[in-house]
Amino acid sequence: MQKTILVPAMNPRKVQTKPLDVESQQPDDNRDVGPRSPLRTVQVLHELAVSAAGVPLAVLAERLDLPKTSLFRLLRSLESGGYVTSVNGVHQVGPETVKLGTTIMRNREFPNTARSAMERLSEASNETIILGSLDDTGMQVVYLDVIDATNPLRFMIKMGTIRPLYTSASGLTILAYMQAAELAAYLAEVTFVRYAPGTISSVTALKRRIKEIRTRGTAVSIDGMFEGVFSIAAPVVNAMGIVRSGLSISAPSTRGIRQQEKFAQLLTQAGGEVSRLLGYSGIYPPL
Repeated sequence: MQKTILVPAMNPRKVQTKPLDVESQQPDDNRDVGPRSPLRTVQVLHELAVSAAGVPLAVLAERLDLPKTSLFRLLRSLESGGYVTSVNGVHQVGPETVKLGTTIMRNREFPNTARSAMERLSEASNETIILGSLDDTGMQVVYLDVIDATNPLRFMIKMGTIRPLYTSASGLTILAYMQAAELAAYLAEVTFVRYAPGTISSVTALKRRIKEIRTRGTAVSIDGMFEGVFSIAAPVVNAMGIVRSGLSISAPSTRGIRQQEKFAQLLTQAGGEVSRLLGYSGIYPPL
């Protein structure tokens, strides 16, 4: 889910109503040539996209403060590629522009939004990268995407795996940023099971861990679900300022603990990036 990119028009003025005779125009100042030309292409497509009924050449030229002959040539070029259609002098976005918009929106949908950031995390850490999200029960975290580590000795987990929230770093970061009423309901219902030496085993211990996470901005789990595994996660915040996912790095404990500060910095940057792509505009990590 991503907002439409808005490109401001330049100095709108009163629309000229005199009919345009394109062939009679003299060569202009070639302002459609050079490094600004790609920007003008985007501006033209944006203006057409926000005008469902289409836009005549003269109106479009006034909105964008462009010479009509330059704009005419640009429209003809876009039309030849299927990005613009022109009927009776009125121009609209063409099928290729619609396809492009659909592709952008599909790739920006969650969890695809996080994939580029996850790949950069993988390259920077050489460890397993996990995107975990709250499942439908509100009690577990489901791993929506996983990139395996490149280290020979590594932690591996399958995409689609489900774990109790209190056992994983991504689950803990979701808990830490839950709204008060939702967290209270969770704490009233949760049953703790000891899976490994570091598994949180009481409401008191979980509340203490949540306080630490809110202070640091990242959640750490050592031996929480599996003995010998270190994980650290940062929150992913949606456009409404709600945390429903966590982005984590998982590694063998001996290696992960040693690089905890480095991983925390990498995750804070990546988590903030994904949150911005989802439309979040507040302070990151959230307060």
